[in-house]
Amino acid sequence: MKITESELEAARHYLQQQLETHSWWPKEQPGKALHEFTLMKDTAVSLNVWCERWLDSGQRRLLEKALKR
Repeated sequence: MKITESELEAARHYLQQQLETHSWWPKEQPGKALHEFTLMKDTAVSLNVWCERWLDSGQRRLLEKALKR
C-alpha cells in the first residue's frame, strides 16, 4: 500500500488518531515512532517511509481500509 498525495490528509488524521488513542501503537518503540511521525507526516513520500518502518502488516491493512471509506 502506498499513500498518495490525495490520501495524505486522511492518512495523517488516521495515524495521528491511532498514536493519540493507543500509547502502545505501534508495537515497537511507540515514543520514537511518534517523534518520527511528527517529522515525516508532511508529504506522502515521507509518510510512506514512516509506515514501512513502523507499521506491521495488520496495521497497514487497517490504514488501507480507513483510506477507502
